[in-house]
Amino acid sequence: MKLISNKTLLLILIAFLTVVITNPLMAEVYKVVDEDGNITYTDKPPPDGSKPIKLAPISVIEAPTYEKAPEKAKEGAEGEELSLRDLRRLYRDFAIISPQSEESVWHPDGPTVVAWSTAKQLKKGMQVTVFLNGKKQATTTERIIPVAGLDRGEHTVTAELKDTKNRKIATAEPVTFFIKRPNIYTNRPRPTPRGGG
Repeated sequence: MKLISNKTLLLILIAFLTVVITNPLMAEVYKVVDEDGNITYTDKPPPDGSKPIKLAPISVIEAPTYEKAPEKAKEGAEGEELSLRDLRRLYRDFAIISPQSEESVWHPDGPTVVAWSTAKQLKKGMQVTVFLNGKKQATTTERIIPVAGLDRGEHTVTAELKDTKNRKIATAEPVTFFIKRPNIYTNRPRPTPRGGG
């Protein structure tokens, strides 16, 4: 036995309702009361010659019209301009990942590597400015920036991400690290105390 699909059943239901609703408009309706007082409505004239009854007009309610909701901006679409709020949401994970906070960097020679990260790729025209001890070091799109000539001691690095309109999108939390250099006295032999001991 073949079952009727939902679509077919819906079409049958709509056709039935259309007939039921519009039929009284096209035909006359009669009220028939039998011997037991039961009331029946019919479109066929009863044998007693009763006249058709007058029906109240059918209420018609128009379906409301809805405007299509604006499409949400797609992240990362080419040529698309996002609001400052959307950009800040996209790049809220912007951070310095090297050096680590409170890290001691041992290097007698060579630069210290500063690196930043964010999960989203930078949009065209965006740039990162790296600051070391409050002074601008570089403005770039490179994720790794070598910084040379740091003295021994405490240093603080942070970075700002800006868009093509030079609006600040994100600022990385400051990271404090320490440059350690070998002491020239570290490898000297200790003097032997007097008295042979």
